[in-house]
This record gives sequence, C-alpha cells and structure tokens, in this order.
Amino acid sequence: MSGHVHLLYADQTLGATLQRQLQAAHFHVTASADDDPVARLRDEGPGEVIALVRGPRTRLETVRQLKQAFPHRPVVVLDPLATEAASAAALREGADASIPLPQPVDALALRLETHVRQARRLTDAAENDAVLSLLGVAPVQGQGAADFALAVPLETRLDVRHEDPQSAAQIVALLGKAGLVAEVQPLGLQGRPIATDALIIGAVSEAGWTDVLALIARERGRTRTRNTPILIAAPSLPPAARAGLARADVQDIWLGSAPSASLVLMVQARVRAHQQTARRHAALTQSLDLAITDGLTGLFNRRFLMAHLPMQMQAARQDGQPLSLALIDLDGFKGLNDRRGHQAGDQFLIGVAEHLRRNSRDSDSAVRLGGDEFALVLPRTAREAAHGVLQRLIDAIAGLPLASEALASKGTRPAVSASAGIVTLSPDNWTMTAESLLAQADARLYAAKEKGGNQIMDAAPS
Repeated sequence: MSGHVHLLYADQTLGATLQRQLQAAHFHVTASADDDPVARLRDEGPGEVIALVRGPRTRLETVRQLKQAFPHRPVVVLDPLATEAASAAALREGADASIPLPQPVDALALRLETHVRQARRLTDAAENDAVLSLLGVAPVQGQGAADFALAVPLETRLDVRHEDPQSAAQIVALLGKAGLVAEVQPLGLQGRPIATDALIIGAVSEAGWTDVLALIARERGRTRTRNTPILIAAPSLPPAARAGLARADVQDIWLGSAPSASLVLMVQARVRAHQQTARRHAALTQSLDLAITDGLTGLFNRRFLMAHLPMQMQAARQDGQPLSLALIDLDGFKGLNDRRGHQAGDQFLIGVAEHLRRNSRDSDSAVRLGGDEFALVLPRTAREAAHGVLQRLIDAIAGLPLASEALASKGTRPAVSASAGIVTLSPDNWTMTAESLLAQADARLYAAKEKGGNQIMDAAPS
C-alpha cells in the first residue's frame, strides 16, 4: 500500500532522513518547513496525511490549526522528544496519532498506512457530506479540535481481546475510568462475534499474533463488522507481526508497556469517528430514500424511474428476457377531487398506491409519476402476461373505497376507474432507450383515454 504524506519539519537533517525512509517504503512524500504550515499547505496541498515532526520550538497548537484547516486529513505528530505527557498533549490538541521516533522503517510505514486508510475514509465522508448538502440535509459535524479529548462517546461498548489477561484487565479498568464500557473476550476465534463500537486487541507471543491476525481477517470478512474500528494495544510489534498487520485493516496502533491516557484518547477518537460515520451513513441513506420516494404514497418517484428503467432494460437484454412497462392514469379522478375535496383525493391515491404495492411481485417496481399517474415496471414479463396483470389491477381500482361511492351516471360506471398503456421491450432490441420506451407507453395510454378510458392499450395506436 502507498499513500501521500506531507512532512512538516524544522530540523532539515531529520526531515530529509524521514523523507528518504518513507520514499524507500513506497510513499509519495512532499515536505516543507513547519513555519506557517496552514498557509503553506493551502498553497502546496496537504496530501493524504499531514505529518508534523515535533522539534524543541514546535507549538502543539499547530495541530489544532491544521485540523481546523484540513478536517478531512489525518494529522500525525512524529516525535523525537516523545514522552507520555507529550503524546497525550498532542492527542488532546486533535492529533490523530503521536508516534515516537526513532522507529524501524517498516514500523513507521505501518503506522502511517493506517492513517492513509483513515484519510481515504475521511474523503468518502466529505463526499457524503456534499451529497447530504445537495439533498438539503445538514452534514454530521465532527468533534471540534478544542474538545477532542473531552467528549466521551455515548452508549459505547468495547471488546478487549488480549493474550495477556493482566493487560486486558488494565485496559478495561482504564477505559472504565473514562466512561467507556469494555469487556474481555477470548483472543482466539472461539469468542463470540463482536457487536461493539471498537475491538482492542493485542498479543505478546508469536502464537498470540497469529490469533490476532486470524481474528482481524474473520471480523473484516463479516458484513456487520467490516467497518468496526480495530485497534492494536501491545508492548511492541515484532517484525513478523508488523508484516502481517501491513496487510490487515486496523485503525490505529498503540504501543507501550502499560496502558495509559494516550490509549484512552486514541480509543475515544476512533469510536467517535466510527459513530459519526454511522450517523452520516444513516442520514445519507434516509435522504436518498426520500429523494427517490413519493412523499404522499410512499411509492418510488419519477427520479427513481429514470435511473431504474435503463438498468432494468440492460438486465433484460443480457438475460434474454422481455420487459414490460405500463403507465396508468385514473379516469374521473378530477371529479372525485371536486366532489369530495383534495383530502379525499389524496386518500384515494394512497389506496391506489397500496393496491399496486400489495399486488406486485417483489421484482416489480411501482412508481407514482405525479398527480394521478402511475407506472409499473415488470421484468421478465411478456406482452400477454403484462396485459393480464394490468387488467386485474385496474379492474380492482374501481372497487377501492371512494371509487364507487358515487356513480357517474345511473350506476353504469364507477366514478373513478383507470386506463393503462403497455409497451414490451424485446430482449433483442438494443436500440430503444428508456425515454423512447416511456414515450411509447405514454402514447398508448393517451389512446386508451381517448377511447373513453377504463381500458388497456398494449399495441401502437392505429
């Protein structure tokens, strides 16, 4: 895996060394001085990961400024002056990680690769936010850098799986003091599947690291845990473990002889990001559902049909199966509105929609185009079968509540009935477009209406 890292440093010798090491590890590396970094990165571009090399004069407030300026870019502090207090301070300012130097090149590359993955997730989040904005929904707001370490995610449950029981107990106790509920599970695959906000795992022996990698592979292979944050917490990473983790999808790595505040900060940050992503995904899903759904009836709307119909036509051609499209229009609906009012008219439209939904196959798509006009997409349905389906549907519409309460003239005909125009796409027709299919169905519907309504046209009008 490779990624774009931008180094910010004051020490030219150390900065040049890091740049060569990361380039040897197949990163694309750009670099600049750490004075006025926000202005520099606005001009030069922040890359995927911003790596600030801390020096004696580096102000950690710079981390906050970078996070505020580039909220969708991980900011990592590379610290040759590392202490537990300095690491915690950097994380409180909003750093995504504080990595002590020196590090073996493969270990440093592994840590940065986790943040390249994070950068790509954040880019996806930014794109989702843009879609939400277009749909008129306020994007999910991230945690402000100033409050980075203060807000504890609510209703959070964590799984801790560690080869060393004492380390597991220490991690659980430390997280508990921060208000995070955690429980210990067996490290191996015999533990129950996780359903938590994060999985914290670690090992000390070669066999233990084998179990760790197997567990990650299992959970990443499951739909419900594919995106669950996985964090490594261990005293050290042996070379064999580093090689294995380079191919695994973990969110972050914490190394230390005893769990500390910096581990808590890291867990809080990853859990918070995961919860925000989940809320963003839920908002996007809901917004997209609203965008393709008719507000009154709950059927799909015209926007959905114009995207769905071309795909169904392509699938029909590839499967060698016919596809039928029907347009349905209510006869006498305006009179019902005039006599009973728009509220009654709306209730009747809701009843028609429910009738179409209840009497359609799972593979069919019922659509309200607007007003009293509907569409029905019928995959794998030839002309004769489509005619039979539509005949049953429109015959039943005349018997819906309100449709037959008042008679048009001396009981000879229901006040509201329906007409339909059907066109069937032959699987060997590769020239017809969705627009032309709709136009043909519309012409046949118009012909059915012109002939007095309450009928179906499934052939070109003569």
